[in-house]
This record gives sequence, structure tokens and C-alpha cells, in this order.
Amino acid sequence: MVLEDNQGNPIDEYGNLIIEKIRSIDEIVDDEFRFGKRNVELPPISRILDKAIGANNRPLIIKKNIFIKNMKSHPELSPESSRNILKQALYTPNMHGATQPITHPDYKVAIHTGELNSVVVIDLYQIREHIEVVGWRQIDQEGLEKMKRQATREDGQLLILSPVYGSAADLSALPSNMPFWEQM
Repeated sequence: MVLEDNQGNPIDEYGNLIIEKIRSIDEIVDDEFRFGKRNVELPPISRILDKAIGANNRPLIIKKNIFIKNMKSHPELSPESSRNILKQALYTPNMHGATQPITHPDYKVAIHTGELNSVVVIDLYQIREHIEVVGWRQIDQEGLEKMKRQATREDGQLLILSPVYGSAADLSALPSNMPFWEQM
């Protein structure tokens, strides 16, 4: 008999999450994106992203209930596109930030920009020994602009990650007369 917490996530007899460590996003099978099967610990995120969001080298997990929630929220995403979003935003991000610091102060976003922007939301809740992916999706340029406006309304910001130094520039400091993708 498999024990589950109140969200349907596998737990041991002591109430601890059962988390299976994977070496690659490709080890997440299609059925996990469709139905949720297990809690997984992902490979370590990029060093630059870890430092930028203040993850402090904590392991990153996706819980079974989040696979299910994301599938219901974004049925347009195939398992393959979900894997690509996670790979791009977590391992080759070029933006990060806080878009809802008032309503969700522990949530950060990791973004990989492109024709469609890959976005992953990460919960950094400080008393946990791990951090958690709580959602992922793709947005177009209009969606990214909406995200930037939301961040501004809530006193948050989206920052550009420098792949060389890991430093960031505030998007509001960039020229507004050129398309976003040319500012990168």
C-alpha cells in the first residue's frame, strides 16, 4: 500500500515525501506529465540561476500533485514540450525575477526567452530543505509583457541574467523602443 499526503504525493511511514532523484529531465516519462506518478528531484539548476534566485544549492523537486495540476492548467502542453520548457528555463535561463512578491513572496520565475518564452515558477519557501517547481508554461511576447507589468504593479521585477558573470540588469533600464528579443 502506497501512503500519500493530503495532496496525493507519495510519502513514507513517517510522513516524509518519497522523492526519486533523476539525472536528466528526459527521465520524466510522458505519463508523469499526464497523470502524475511520483515526486522527482531534478538535476541541480544552473549555478547562475541558483545564485540569482537565492536557492542556496537546495535540491529542486516536482511533486506528483504539481504534475497533475500543471496538466490541468495547461492541457495544451505535450509531455515533450513540458520537458523542453523545464530544460530551457532551469538550465539555460536568461531571465529571472519575482512577478508576485506581495501575493507569493517565495515564488520566483526562471525564463528562457525565444519565439515562445519558457517559464518555470519555483517556490523557495525558506524552511524547506528543498525548493519546488510549482508550474511551467510557454508564453508569447505579449504574455511576457503582461508578466513584466504584473511585476511592476506588485513591486517585483524581471532581471536579465548574464551568462558570463551571473549579474543582472533590470528590464526597466533597457531601451523601450526596441523589441524585447533584440535587447538580449
